[in-house]
Amino acid sequence: MYEMSPAWQAYYMETEPNRRAGLLQKLLKEEPDDGGNAWRWRLFSLRHFENGIRLPDIGELPAKGVPEPSCDRYLWQFVNITQIYNTSRLFKKSGEREIRQFFRECGFDEAISSGDIGEAALYREIRNAAKRYFNTCKGSEYRRTLFGLLSPGSADQKNQTCKDVWKMTFGVERRFGLSGTIRVWIKAVQDEYETENPAAAEQMEKLSGTM
Repeated sequence: MYEMSPAWQAYYMETEPNRRAGLLQKLLKEEPDDGGNAWRWRLFSLRHFENGIRLPDIGELPAKGVPEPSCDRYLWQFVNITQIYNTSRLFKKSGEREIRQFFRECGFDEAISSGDIGEAALYREIRNAAKRYFNTCKGSEYRRTLFGLLSPGSADQKNQTCKDVWKMTFGVERRFGLSGTIRVWIKAVQDEYETENPAAAEQMEKLSGTM
């Protein structure tokens, strides 16, 4: 379900938004359409464009090229969903509502409901965002902001990262009853995290019994 051509694999390995925009424009023109091109364009737009740019309809392809990205809504949610989990005992209803709104506004619901092609495009877009998130976490400034005074690469920092990944996936799934809506998010984030941390599956299982 998640297989694709080498050219599209290179696109999903790239995490810099402007370079991705250039690759997307090139591949939409040159790569044979495997059925997922319209969804790639749709999800890229929902992720990276502000509301001032007209977003494409489902099934539409860019007619005048791909504009430069102006934001990254997916990347922001890696931090935001973790914080929602941390405060959800006090603000459970509003936290669940905010997560569901993010999934709806960023195309998760419509991509999943469209079938395998839309779901596969969504999975890859989330994994790309997760890759960018984990790359960002390696910077010392980001670590200080997100994790407090933890030394880069320290065991404490790695443990905290693992806890935060659990919170933004299995944690919110369990706390808010989001199993149907969030399953593609969980799989994509966990699959990408395992490329960073080979022991991720074992650690996640242990956390599920203690968090």
